[in-house]
This record gives sequence, C-alpha cells and structure tokens, in this order.
Amino acid sequence: MPINLVLCEDKQVILNNIRTSLEKAAKQNGIDAEICLMTDNPKRVIDYSRQYTQGVNAYFLDINLETNINGLELARQIRSHDPHCYITFITGHPELCMTVFKYHIEAFEYLIKPVSYQAIEECLISIDKHYSQYLNNRKFNKDEIIIIRSGTSDYSVELQDIIYVESINQKLVVHTRSRNIEFFGYLKDIINDLNKNGECFYRCHRSYIVNINHVKEVNYRDSYILMSNDEKCYMSRQQKSEMRNVLGRMVQDYDDTL
Repeated sequence: MPINLVLCEDKQVILNNIRTSLEKAAKQNGIDAEICLMTDNPKRVIDYSRQYTQGVNAYFLDINLETNINGLELARQIRSHDPHCYITFITGHPELCMTVFKYHIEAFEYLIKPVSYQAIEECLISIDKHYSQYLNNRKFNKDEIIIIRSGTSDYSVELQDIIYVESINQKLVVHTRSRNIEFFGYLKDIINDLNKNGECFYRCHRSYIVNINHVKEVNYRDSYILMSNDEKCYMSRQQKSEMRNVLGRMVQDYDDTL
C-alpha cells in the first residue's frame, strides 16, 4: 500500500521543489509513495483528510500559510479526521515549532526553509521505515477486526477503533476514530461479533453499544456515557447498576495485569 503524499504550501516555487524532491527520493530509495494532492488551499487538504482515511497519508504543511487557516490550525483539523497520519511542518521560522505542542498535533518532523533535497529524502525514508515497522508490529488476526458491508463496499475495521455503535431506524451506525459507517442491521446481531475477542463492548441502551475502552465519563444522574470523541450515548435505567459492575471488572482486569 503506497504512502499518500499531500503538500500544502502557498509559495508555488517551494511547492514545486518539494514535489520534485519527494518524487526523486521515492524513486531513488524504492519507496512506494505517490503525490495525491498538491495545493496552496488548506480547505482542499481538510476535505481530503475527511474523505481519504484508508491507507497512510503523509502531510507536508507550511506553518505560515498566508490564508485564513494557518498551518497549525490546518494540522489540528487534519489530525481530528486522520488520527494515524504523518504530519511534517515546513517553516522559515524555527521558533514556531515550539507552538506546535500547544495544539497537541504530534508532528513527525520539521523541515526548515530553504529545504534541501537531503532533508526531504531523510524525512521520507523515516516515514517509510516507521510505517513499515508499524505494519510489521501489527498482530492482526480475524479476532481483532470486523468486516462491515455497507452498500456495495466491504470495510475492514479495527475493533479498537470502534467508539460506539448506534441504532437508528433499522440501521446501524458504527462510529470510529476516523469515520462513521452506516448499514442495515440490529444491535443484537452485531454484539457477539464485537465481543469475539473479549468483553469490551457493552449494550448500555436499546439504541447503543459502547466500547468500554473509549468511555471518558459515566453520568449516572443524567443517564449518559461520554465517549472519547466527546459524543454522548444514553444509558437505560436498568443498565446503570450493571454499568458500575462492568467498569469495576475492567479496573480489576487491569490491576491483575500489573
């Protein structure tokens, strides 16, 4: 699977130089990478990050974009849609690199202008090595993914990425870290598939199944569960006491591993 490269820089000469260097570095080092988007418009990059979350995306962004969205805000929005991507900042002001921490962006690399071919080559090689290691370390098996058929497409979804499942008018909506997948089905049919590798998923309401690992808060007074994406799932009155037991078992299981 190739590394998808996305470039955003408002100086056309610099943008072309980065593209040329990335293409040369990929060819000379045998890296499977391709430029999918090259633009000076941050809104196009945001749209891309919303739509293309399959595979791996590597973004090269100018921090000082002279647009209504600067590079830091652009990166923040990209990260919210594409949490596993690689973000490299390009800047002529090294002091701005420190402000990245305030945005909680987790940049992969910083390239200081004028950017040399060697710097871009080393960055791309690092991304490729990191991604290859990630793939090698993944111990995927049939118990850690679920296949969801929606329309004419099949989606392979990591169980750990599923935040919650919602039932709406005979349809299910699977809410994950990066997207939502909608298809026809019933909660009673999917709960066993979700829990085939343990008991992380809990049906807290006739319309919701939550991933216990993504629970941020349980509000027993107002009968809702706040999830890691800051969305609320409602909890039935009958399930309140059981929810305490579920969380208690989860804490005990964690303590047993220490």
